[in-house]
Amino acid sequence: EARGLPHIGPGALIAIASSVRPTAPSGPFASMASCDVGVFTSCMCLIASLCTMLLGIMFVVLRLEDMDVHFKHCEFLEEDCNYYWRGVFSFRPSVFFDVWTPLFLGVLGISVHVQSLRFCAFFDWFLPHNYLQYAVFMLVTCLFANIGYCGKLGVILGIYTAVCFVMCVVARLSKEGEIKQVQTKY
Repeated sequence: EARGLPHIGPGALIAIASSVRPTAPSGPFASMASCDVGVFTSCMCLIASLCTMLLGIMFVVLRLEDMDVHFKHCEFLEEDCNYYWRGVFSFRPSVFFDVWTPLFLGVLGISVHVQSLRFCAFFDWFLPHNYLQYAVFMLVTCLFANIGYCGKLGVILGIYTAVCFVMCVVARLSKEGEIKQVQTKY
């Protein structure tokens, strides 16, 4: 006995340690403690897609901000009177993809979790079904729909989307298969 404490042998310590069981978390943070990497990654990617859609809307609004539709100074049949309008609303691939990519990829990314945004079967061809495909989708979103749009905001969103790419890879390496759907009302 040292300092008045009884001597406890190694067998007693093993018995005490084996009888201690971890308890499940309770209280307001119990659901957070049980969150897995797939759900967390899906939430991050949904937020990235929502922000990408908003970035696309802001980009179109900024393009339209200083644009005027000319009528008074145009002839009845003048070919390039509203030339700048076609710089936003055109089916020329160079204009269409440049202007509408963030909005399109944002809606496509949101539709991974929001079924009502899948306007047609065409969306199913482009939607990711596992975390490896989701990683590629997030990388494409980062490089082609975030960084080149709306200045510093697009770069910051691109960095966040790159983190989502890494999280998708981590989820796949953690043996996550199919994408875990974020529960939404829609």
